[in-house]
Amino acid sequence: MNKVAILVCSNAGLDYLDYPKDIIILRSVIQFGANETYDDFVEMDAETFYKRILNNPNDIPRTAYVSPGKMIAYFEQLEKEGYEEALVITISSKLSGLYEAVNRIASEVKIKVTAFDSLTLAYAEAYMALEAHRLASEGKSVAEIIPYLEKIRDNDRIYFAVSTLLYLVKNGRLSKLMGTLGTMMQMKPMLVIGDDGKVETLEKIRTVHKAHQRVLEQYIEDTKDKHVLTYISHAYADEYVDWFKTEIKKAFPERDVVVAYLTPVVGAHTGPGGIGIGYIVLD
Repeated sequence: MNKVAILVCSNAGLDYLDYPKDIIILRSVIQFGANETYDDFVEMDAETFYKRILNNPNDIPRTAYVSPGKMIAYFEQLEKEGYEEALVITISSKLSGLYEAVNRIASEVKIKVTAFDSLTLAYAEAYMALEAHRLASEGKSVAEIIPYLEKIRDNDRIYFAVSTLLYLVKNGRLSKLMGTLGTMMQMKPMLVIGDDGKVETLEKIRTVHKAHQRVLEQYIEDTKDKHVLTYISHAYADEYVDWFKTEIKKAFPERDVVVAYLTPVVGAHTGPGGIGIGYIVLD
């Protein structure tokens, strides 16, 4: 039986959940200015990060995925510990270069490394890592685990609403012209991560509350006749979380809702107050 290691990037936000500590988290870096850098969660957690950018809205953070040197060190250590395979679950390849970086590094180490493109981020990516770990613990190989992850990936959807366009514009997720026009008109886009892993604008809405209502309506319409796992991923938006949980319970009293922070390297793009409502169809 192969010994399989599970790794996931910190964009999944696994730190804010109860998770097996032998899952290795590849930590992205948060950067302020030219010289101030922090490893995601370890050196700057979500609450600290969101309070900082709320107090200093013009201090726009940048992000970078884990360095190749750190990845190689992880893989070499896993080989020493007797692992024969490593499965790395990454943020969507349309949102980061990490997936391609893992594939490049795979040829430089002895352990067999497989990169899996989640085509998403946040809780859905974390759920893939948790399921991969469960299956690996049952003795399944990477080749046997991949179809399970593909099923999750094919049945996941998340809708986002953001309170400000500033961070989407500054980090290149929205054109400066669209951002300026949207700010002037107080537009709050409803976003979705599409099947191809790209962020798409579905609607442009005038107020935060109306954007939240549309996100909720879309979630209800999508899931009304389905068995789903529901999750809320948010950027220090606890007051919005409470409203969504209440409304979801009104529509579906039997459903539980998993809630987790958007970790800083994701929140650097949404800005404080961003919130996503997602679901995974279970059968």
